[in-house]
Amino acid sequence: MTADKFEAAKAEAVAGFLDPGPNHLNCGQAVLYFCLRATDRDPELVKTARYLGGGMVRMGEVCGALSGAAVGLGLCADSVKNTDGEEPLSPFDWLQELIRRFEQEFGAVTCRNLVGWDISTPEGFRAAKKAQATKRCPEFVSWVCDQLAGILDGER
Repeated sequence: MTADKFEAAKAEAVAGFLDPGPNHLNCGQAVLYFCLRATDRDPELVKTARYLGGGMVRMGEVCGALSGAAVGLGLCADSVKNTDGEEPLSPFDWLQELIRRFEQEFGAVTCRNLVGWDISTPEGFRAAKKAQATKRCPEFVSWVCDQLAGILDGER
C-alpha cells in the first residue's frame, strides 16, 4: 500500500467524522472506515461501528477511535504485511501496543477522561458540545489512523 492511499483514506475518514450532516461518522466508524478504505474492503461495513461513538453509545468508556481500531483490525488483519522478516505480532498484540501508545500520547483511553465530561446523559452531552469538549476528537481519530497505517503497512 502506498502512503498516498493511507493519506487519502485518513482524509476521508476525518472528513466523515467532521461532517455534521447525514454522512457523519462517529469516531469508531471513522477509524473503521479508514481500515476499510485502506484495504479495499466494502465501506458499507462501517455500519457495524455505529454504536461505538462516545466511548460506546456515549457512555464515556474506551475511546471510540480505539474501539474502531479493534473492529478494523478484526476485519483487516489478513492485510497486514510483515516487512522486517521477524515473526509478525498478532492483532491482539498490535491492539495492546496501540492502546498503550494512545494512553501515553493523550493521558487516558476513556472518552470521559479525554473530553473531561460525562456525556452519558442528554444534558451532559449537550453541555459538552456547548463547551466544545470534543474539539480534540479529530486528533484522536487522525492519530489512530496513522498508527493503523503503520500496522497495515508492516512498520510496527
